[in-house]
Order: sequence, then structure tokens, then C-alpha cells
Amino acid sequence: MKRIFALFLLVSLGTLLAQQPYDKEELRKKSKALTNQIAKLNKTLSENRSVSSKSIVYIKNLDKKIQAQTELVSIATKERKVLEDEIYLSQLKINKLKRELGELKKEYKDVLINAYKNKSMQNKVLFILSSKSFTEAFRRIKYLEKYSGFQGEKADDIKEKTAAIERTISDRENAIQEKENVLAKQRVLREKLEQEKKEQSTILAEYRKNEGEIRKEIAAKQVESKRLDAEIQRIIEEEIRIAREKAEAERKAREEAARKERERLAKLEAERLAKEKREREAIEAANKKAKEEALAAGKPAPKPEPIPEPEPEREVKPEPAFEERSPSEALGSSFAASQGRLPWPVVQGDIVGRFGRVPHAVLPGIYENHAGVLIATSRGGNARAVYEGTVQAIMPIKGGNKAVMVSHGTYFTVYNNLATVYVSKGDKISNRQELGKIYTDSDGNTILDFQVWKGTSKQDPANWVSGM
Repeated sequence: MKRIFALFLLVSLGTLLAQQPYDKEELRKKSKALTNQIAKLNKTLSENRSVSSKSIVYIKNLDKKIQAQTELVSIATKERKVLEDEIYLSQLKINKLKRELGELKKEYKDVLINAYKNKSMQNKVLFILSSKSFTEAFRRIKYLEKYSGFQGEKADDIKEKTAAIERTISDRENAIQEKENVLAKQRVLREKLEQEKKEQSTILAEYRKNEGEIRKEIAAKQVESKRLDAEIQRIIEEEIRIAREKAEAERKAREEAARKERERLAKLEAERLAKEKREREAIEAANKKAKEEALAAGKPAPKPEPIPEPEPEREVKPEPAFEERSPSEALGSSFAASQGRLPWPVVQGDIVGRFGRVPHAVLPGIYENHAGVLIATSRGGNARAVYEGTVQAIMPIKGGNKAVMVSHGTYFTVYNNLATVYVSKGDKISNRQELGKIYTDSDGNTILDFQVWKGTSKQDPANWVSGM
């Protein structure tokens, strides 16, 4: 019965160990990573708060921190569960080891009693001498040797079981202490989480209180955005028209040059044919005269000078005119070829508004239409070119700010919401060159509206910029 119970206990322990859904070391790694992330967010939040706690960047980072704190609390709960399982399994193991130790001590006691009863050397000698044969005597000697060794093994087993019990008790105590530490950490995390949720609720309540004004601001921005879109399209269409006119003028110039070249070559061919004709006629006249003079003198006619056969008229083709290409095109490097690998238009920044129709960053139920992506960066941050090109236009924006439009062949990039512009129309710019200082509003938001256009078609910048 005892053996069946021990077997059942071993199976139960194995099942419990197999069913543990979490790995303690993996949980600790995740906990450490989240703790580091929260530390970085705390630093950023402190910097943002010094500017304004109503900025979108601050609210976004606060939301990120709350999410990280929530996950950290969840991990602490899982870690506590793992430790509780460890404590429970350790106790089961201790109970099992104690039962085994009890059985070993009982067996050892029986061995000692038997050894005491047969301890005299005379009994052992008589036991051997009473053997019926030499082989049986040899076996009895071996049996006595093994029996003596068995006593020592039992003593060693008892020591080993006792040490195992002490180690398991130590492991259980350590797990209990770890659990207490995790519980204390969890309490602190929950308190901080509640504080941050209260702060978030306060900020959101302030936003909701001004929801009407925010809706008006969004509507005004949408109007201004449409005006800017129309202006961008107008400039691009004008650029396309000029490019087409230039290409048409170049085509006509090439055709005119080819026509003149054909006329020149045709004139040269006509002159060559006329010269050949004159030469043949001169030879024919000389042959005729020589023949007449020989007949008049009664001499045989001289052998006539051969007349060259006229060459067939050659088809004259002008040399092909090749379109000039820039070194970058010759090397195969272009804006289109750099899709997905372009650098960010700011040194450091976070996306606070995606391309297209998206929900408001803070208020639910409100949607905005973005022609590009909104990138929040630090106060005083500059916009920089994502690819070399030419400044196509500098467009004024309502409120006194500006947008810089850069041409990259048939592609265009727009850097909107600049307080100061460092370039002029027609400037050739290089990759990552600073174009202007980004405007910071009264709430501390420093946000760049970055756009990508293919002709008059808007593109999602996330498909072009690396890691966006």
C-alpha cells in the first residue's frame, strides 16, 4: 500500500511540474526589460512634464507607462504563482523524503538488531564451518561480506536523505522569502499604477472639458490641410506641365537636329554622286578622243581606261541622340529604389498620428485625416531631408508657419509645421540636410507633418521610411 501511495505521489509531482505554464527565469527577464522601459519612460515623462503635461507626447508616454506597469503587475502575479507552486512542490518533496527516511531508519534498525544478535565471531565461524561443501562455505563468506557492506550503504542512504531534506527545506524557505519580496513589489506597483491612472483620468477629463474647442481646432486644421493639399497638387501639376513642355521642346529640338543632319548628309551624298558622274564622263571622253586619234593615224585603238562602276546610293542614318542622365540614375540609385530604407525626417521622434483617417490621439470618437504622418519630437528639433533633391517650394501655412516641398524627380516630400526655414526655393539639398526648425505650440507639442507624394498621389510614409 505504501509503495502504491509513493508511486501516486511521484506521478502527481511530475504532473504538477509539467503543468506549470510559466518559466521563472523567463518571467524575470521580462520583468527586468519592463523595469528598464519604465525607467526610460519616467525620464521622458519628467522632461515632457517640465514643458506641459497636456502635450500629446506626454499623454502617449503616460499611456505606454501604464501599459508597461500593467504588464509588470501581471508578470509579478505569474511569478508569485510560480513561487507558490515551488513552495507546494517543495513541501510535497519534504514529506516524501521524510517518509523514505523513516523507512530507511526502520530498515537500518532491523539490520543493527540482526547484526547484534550475530555479532560474535564464533557464530560467524560456525556459520561458515557448518557448510556442506567448499563452494557453500565460499558463498557464505561472500554473503557475510555483502551483509557488512549493506549496513554501511544503509547508513549512507540515511545521511543522503537527511541532507536532501535539509536542502529542500532551504529551497522552500528561499521561495517563501522570494514570494514575500514579490508581494511587496506587487503592492508598490499597484499603488503606482493607480496613481498614474488617476493622473491619466485627470488629463483626459481636461481634454473632454475642452472637446468642443478641440473639435473646432481639428476642423480648422482639416480646412488648412485641404488648402495645403490643393497647393501641393497645383505645384506638382505645374512641375509636371513644365517637365512635359521641357521634354517636348527637347524632343522637337532633337528632331530638328536630326532633320538638319539628314539634310547635311543627303547633300554630301549628292555631291559624292555628282563627282563620281563627272569623273566617269571625263574618262569616257578621254577614251573616245584617244580612239579617234589612233584611227586618224592608222594605228590600232588603244585599250580604253576602265570606267569605275557607280557606287550604290548609301542610306544615311544620323547618329542616335541619347538622353542625358544624372550620375545617380546611371548608378541605379533613386528615390523609388530607396523605398523602405529612407531615414527619419527627425533625429529622434515618435509617431503620434498615422497616415489616412485615424482616431484622435487622445479623445475617442473623433477622427482626423492626415496626408502624411505626424511625428512628435523634442522642443527645438529640426526637420531634415530624407533624400537628396531640389527645394521645389516654400509654402506659407495659416498661423505663420511654413512647409518645405522637396522634389526627387517624380516623387516629392513635404515637411510641414516649420517655425523657421533654413533653405530657399531652387536649392540643391543633400540627404539628412536640415531644412528648418519645427514649431512648438502652447501645449508643448513639437510635431512635424511629414508627407510623401508620387506625382499628385499621396503615399503612406510608413512604406518609405525605415522602421516607421
